Amino acid sequence: MKTKDTKNNLVEKPNRIYGERKNFGEEVLSKELGEKYVEYRKKWIKASKRKIVTDFPLYVQIEHVGRCNLRCSTCINGTDVLRENYTKGITKPLNIKLYKKILNEAKKYNCPSIAFHNNDEPLLLKDLAERIRMAKDAGFLDIIITTNANLLTPERTRQLLDSGITKLSFSLDSWNKEDYEKIRKGGKFDIVLKNIEYFLKEKKRMNLRLPITRATCVLTKFTYKDMEKFRNFWQKRVDIVEFQNLQVLKGHTENLLPPGAKIDNTFICNNPWEQVVIRPNGNVLPCCSFYGGGLILGNIKNSSIYEIWHGQKMKKIRKELLRNNFAFSPICKMCSETFYTL
Repeated sequence: MKTKDTKNNLVEKPNRIYGERKNFGEEVLSKELGEKYVEYRKKWIKASKRKIVTDFPLYVQIEHVGRCNLRCSTCINGTDVLRENYTKGITKPLNIKLYKKILNEAKKYNCPSIAFHNNDEPLLLKDLAERIRMAKDAGFLDIIITTNANLLTPERTRQLLDSGITKLSFSLDSWNKEDYEKIRKGGKFDIVLKNIEYFLKEKKRMNLRLPITRATCVLTKFTYKDMEKFRNFWQKRVDIVEFQNLQVLKGHTENLLPPGAKIDNTFICNNPWEQVVIRPNGNVLPCCSFYGGGLILGNIKNSSIYEIWHGQKMKKIRKELLRNNFAFSPICKMCSETFYTL
């Protein structure tokens, strides 16, 4: 379910997300990017309410590398059998020819927003900064990255600050070394903190308002009790602090649920009105769920995004979701049963 923020009509957050200073990003971006951004966000609100189907997705989320350097307990990459199934057949990043095809089509339809992540780590992509510049040249307004920051070296910091990204989200889950390294397996808290603080220092030195920075924490039995400590630690550093309820990987991560967590019976899905996800092999998905990899709409090697967006598969998904009939698809049914709330 969506809840509207009465202070800023450009902001809407699902009930499963608890944000701190969530208005801040919209206010800054509206000033920095102007009327085009404001109009995009107005369309986004309508799409998120499932009131309109735009001519082209408002948001293209690209999984460039399809792999991650961490094995976080809450993520599909943290469970061997799920990771192996999800990454099966993906051996290299999205090739540049296909990427250019995506950008050219998005430019044709004035697509406003692009992300360089899904269930992967974008900093594993060696030419990430160049690909971001290409997206900016294609006319994207809102350019988004989510990273675990373990690979955010000073060189990558300078590249990102020069590239034109508008939002940078740090997936962190903790404010201290012990809990961080227990949850985010393979990560090093001291390195992450050093990298983030250097990034923020350089952003300030360059007198940049963008990117908007965000620290996120998935609420589990390990993290829910320290929400206040997480908030106090990170809000001194980043622009926005956000808590996210756990989406369970059925049969694998139920043991991570915090005490008192219940299935979110108010859940609705609006991703097919907002976005598409494109994987390194060209497969196009209707959502960014952990389960979405099994719901393939088509492939950009032999179809356009426009054709897929208006195709029969996507129309069928929207029709059933408007009825809140998740049972039409085993994948959608499983996904709908795995969002929990406190």
